[in-house]
Amino acid sequence: HAICQGYISDVDEKLNDWKVVENTLFQGQVLRDVLNMQAGDDNYVGERLNPQTDNMLKKHPKVNVNSIHIEELMRKYFQNTKVKKPFFNAKRPKYNYSALSTNVIMNYVRFRVGDDWESLLTKVFADHVKVKNGVYILKTVPQNRRREGSDWYQFFMTRDDYLRFAVALLRDWKSNNCVGQYLKMLYEQRIRKNDNVKWATDVGLYTKSYGGQFHFDIYGIEDRTIFGLSGFAGQQILIDLDRERI
Repeated sequence: HAICQGYISDVDEKLNDWKVVENTLFQGQVLRDVLNMQAGDDNYVGERLNPQTDNMLKKHPKVNVNSIHIEELMRKYFQNTKVKKPFFNAKRPKYNYSALSTNVIMNYVRFRVGDDWESLLTKVFADHVKVKNGVYILKTVPQNRRREGSDWYQFFMTRDDYLRFAVALLRDWKSNNCVGQYLKMLYEQRIRKNDNVKWATDVGLYTKSYGGQFHFDIYGIEDRTIFGLSGFAGQQILIDLDRERI
């Protein structure tokens, strides 16, 4: 939506204009790579460190990066960090799932949107998705303290409004509007996970591909276009674009 509204040109923009990530591995990153969990952050965070300690800093095992303000996190733990070089002839780093990448994306988008942030959220959730209830976005600092980079990727909607979100995605895909074209680009340019994970308990753990925060190519039904989302505590959303089922 930020791209369709003109705040960001496309997913190939680089994070060169955001002071929060200066002198960290995220500076200069292509937005597409962070969206696809290919930030090259394997040495510091993410499931490739250890599936049991996802989103924990390797040298600081007691630090959960999910709950730290992004500016403080970059300043304290990511200064002078470097992108892990791809193996052999690979053009980009390996897929490395980490909630930190989602936090970076969300706060970078808010930085680019600026004072129009609340307006954009209204356009997305109220006007486009047409939610009936409130949408609650968590923060990493108290509500009364305004700091850049304080938004958290976790947010709450009712299950009916989550369904409305899925319906909106299906509608966008079919109408081929700007958002629909973006979704099709994510699907067409999805990446292989190659993480050797095949656990049939979660769409995030039972899919071959990934793109733009969505899981694709469920084992056994790779021939169907299905968008999968994996939430906290086993919450799942599966959107079958071919059969129009949610």
